[in-house]
Amino acid sequence: MPLVRLLIFCIRLLIPATVLSQQLGEPLPVWRPGQLDIHHINTGQGNATLVVFPDGTSLLIDAGAINKLDWRTNKPRNIPVKPSADRQAGEWIARYVRNALRFQGEPVIDYAIITHFHDDHMGSPLNVTKQSEGGYVLAGITEVGEYIPIRKMLDRGWPNYGYPRSLMADSMVANYRRFLAWQIQHKGLVVEPFKAGRNDQVTLRKQPGKYSVEVRNVAVNGEIWTGDSNTTQTLFPDLTTLKAADYPNENMCSIALKIRYGAFDYFSGGDIQGVLQFGAPAWHDVETPLAKVVGPVDVQSVDHHGYADSQNGSLVASLRPRVFVIPAWASSHPGRDVLERLFSESVYSGPRDVFATNLLEDAKTAIGDWLPKLKSQSGHVVIRVERGGKSYRVLVLEDSNESYMVKAVEGPYQSH
Repeated sequence: MPLVRLLIFCIRLLIPATVLSQQLGEPLPVWRPGQLDIHHINTGQGNATLVVFPDGTSLLIDAGAINKLDWRTNKPRNIPVKPSADRQAGEWIARYVRNALRFQGEPVIDYAIITHFHDDHMGSPLNVTKQSEGGYVLAGITEVGEYIPIRKMLDRGWPNYGYPRSLMADSMVANYRRFLAWQIQHKGLVVEPFKAGRNDQVTLRKQPGKYSVEVRNVAVNGEIWTGDSNTTQTLFPDLTTLKAADYPNENMCSIALKIRYGAFDYFSGGDIQGVLQFGAPAWHDVETPLAKVVGPVDVQSVDHHGYADSQNGSLVASLRPRVFVIPAWASSHPGRDVLERLFSESVYSGPRDVFATNLLEDAKTAIGDWLPKLKSQSGHVVIRVERGGKSYRVLVLEDSNESYMVKAVEGPYQSH
């Protein structure tokens, strides 16, 4: 063997296969058994996170597709769909998921969770003309389910969608319920209410017990895990003591969960909030009681897209992530003061890296001199945890097309 070829061969033996398989400028290598992949999918239209567990079990957390009109102002939302406007966000999510699950013969989503009932997390049927044979509009999660079978749905409202007030008249929930009813009858979908404290609602389906994986239901509807067994405590007051106008809002009711694989921990809290408006009652702060039980994690999906009411000091200090991922899509994502807390070494010491999926130009202007500190400003952000959970890398993928080309690789990071 020529000397040069011999040297290359020896070098390849010394470099871990995972490094060689994650080359810049090449498509993301397919998931392999033993890995935990967490894909923060960027369509520019809200949250969508695909988790592929070490045995191949899959979980989709949210599938956002925003309404073309802002419900607050009734003005158009001119937010580009990525990779293009040729398809709706739900279809782009489905295509991404199919690619990520291509190791399966026929890709299936084992579990899907809707953290709360806002369009950027579930999809809005308003101003959408695409319909299914079941009579429901295809937008967000209902469109994903059109292209990929979903085995089990978990949400905060099933079966009566009555907390804290009836959601029956809400167009998104009504369309979603039609989707559930048709899928249950024709496709065998199973639907359950997400229950705080439990660690047995999302489990490994392919090889149960083979890997040290736990999905802990941390919070929903103000019910919060205590950290002891499966017990919970109630944060919100009894509704009978409140005026209807003072009921918990939708963001406060968000589902929060923690994924553990060996020494690796990941936290996702939907749109929970922790920075109070002046005069608001203490129970509007959902982050602080969660901080007491979640503990340190390696990676956090930043609450409420990094909006100004999220990521309070108690949460950031308790979680102390090495990596933050901001699922941003609007000009207010993330807030400058939020970035100050994420990067502050007075909150907790040590290095941390912050990745954003989709910064708009207005957001970049508002962030100002914090912008260069971010590891990414656009792209799908993938956390790839190696076998056993001891280490992980962060890969940023091209989102302007479906090449899934690796634009950046950070790490390896050592899990806590």
